Amino acid sequence: MGRYEQNAKRYEKWRKEGRGSGTGAAYLPWLNVYDVPSQGRSHRVFSKKCGRVLHCMSDLEFSAYLLLEWSEHVTDIREQYPLAMPQTQFIANSLGFRHPQVRGEQMVMTTDFLVNTNNPNAPLLALQVKPSSELLKARVCQKLLIEKSFWEDNNVPFEVLTELELNTVKTENLRWLSPFFNEVVMIEHMPETLSFWEDIFSQNPNSKMVTLASEIDRQQNNESGRSLYTLRVLLAHKYLTFDFDIPFFEVLASEVSVLPCGHFLCA
Repeated sequence: MGRYEQNAKRYEKWRKEGRGSGTGAAYLPWLNVYDVPSQGRSHRVFSKKCGRVLHCMSDLEFSAYLLLEWSEHVTDIREQYPLAMPQTQFIANSLGFRHPQVRGEQMVMTTDFLVNTNNPNAPLLALQVKPSSELLKARVCQKLLIEKSFWEDNNVPFEVLTELELNTVKTENLRWLSPFFNEVVMIEHMPETLSFWEDIFSQNPNSKMVTLASEIDRQQNNESGRSLYTLRVLLAHKYLTFDFDIPFFEVLASEVSVLPCGHFLCA
């Protein structure tokens, strides 16, 4: 448990390392998955959008990350973002709450995600991710009020995200595609590839997308899963798309849209 200790000496070391500073690929989270006790599964995942590995402390945080990574409106994600302790201490005192501490040591509070967007009216958004059951705990609510006040004082919108706000089907679809977010695609072959799938979908509108992939492998004597692999890559890079409110295994060929290849070649 020694590695999980937080104290002034460790905080000074982390500041010298540059934790909690930078943007994009240069950002270093204040906490990483090795610094805190596990609460379920933690995730270290490379974000193409940020150009670095992100640290998610739970499955719920990973689900939130997937939605942020997929969004066209999000331009950068900074996880485990530290809040200035003098300000959170002042807020806690003003509210009459005990400031978070560990073994008597004042603790740096963090926000799970500080998100940059391309919305000029709301360029930043602070997100705290919590299981809904945690919101029934008085002490958790106190900490959230301190955090909310911190971001309000800094004119940044603050939201608490629970599993109840997540679209479960969309999240599962993104989990299915996420291993392929960083897969390399061959742009020069894309027109032929998209034309092939567009023909397949138009000829078999009532077949399920995943079933069609298996059938193509059988007809062409491909290695099992090859066509489904291709589909997942194309979907992960948004060359193909479907309504993410539909589970991927239920999607019909007629419900898959093939986006114009020129859109990507000129992007």
